[in-house]
Amino acid sequence: MKEEKIKRINELYHKSKAEGLTEAEKKEQKILRQEYIEAFRENLRGQLNQISIKEKDGTIINLGEKYGKKGNQKKVLDIRNRIPAEIRRQKSMEITDRVCKMSCFLRASSILIYRNFRSEVETGMLIEAGWEMGKEVFCPRVEGKEMEFYRVKIWEDFESGAYGIREPKAECPVFESQSDDKVLMVLPGAVFDKKRHRIGYGGGFYDRYLEQHPQMQTLAVCFEEQVMEEVPFALHDIRPAIIVTDQKCYE
Repeated sequence: MKEEKIKRINELYHKSKAEGLTEAEKKEQKILRQEYIEAFRENLRGQLNQISIKEKDGTIINLGEKYGKKGNQKKVLDIRNRIPAEIRRQKSMEITDRVCKMSCFLRASSILIYRNFRSEVETGMLIEAGWEMGKEVFCPRVEGKEMEFYRVKIWEDFESGAYGIREPKAECPVFESQSDDKVLMVLPGAVFDKKRHRIGYGGGFYDRYLEQHPQMQTLAVCFEEQVMEEVPFALHDIRPAIIVTDQKCYE
């Protein structure tokens, strides 16, 4: 955290004790305190990532993996990977059925949605539902550190892209900003918690994209096995408005 912000925190603290704060100053103090706490957490996580300990049985454990995002992600992905393919498909069908009945999906004219990879929720059924309902469907294409969404109308519009994920061909029409209340983005994620915090796969593509579209409606899909009681999060992490699993919705 920058020195001037720490200085401002101290100024507001002393003023609150001496004469009190205005409503605007109280809001500023709250925001600065949250930033300070998050900066402290990030620093601690960084330190944990650099520390490994030797257990009694001789195994070497990295504290960042044990207590931070890395550990949560690996643990949950291991669980997800062990779900049998036929069970994953059944769960995916249940998630699709839930999403297709939701008002945010029904009223959206455009759906921004990812193609599933490996053991993720199968999103192909949602893509087909969007086509059948006459919606414009857009999927992500990654170029370097940037991600854009391109319109797809048929399965032949896809090709193998970054990390082996199926992506729209470059000649597909790119998504252009429109009224955000008519657009729904379906988010991927590795781990979630019941307060809708999300741990992705480390690229930050969706957080960066949504920073440019802050009013866009968002929904995440995952298996119930991916939802924890609480996960580490940063202030800049963007939470989906709704998480839909095969068992329930978190709002």
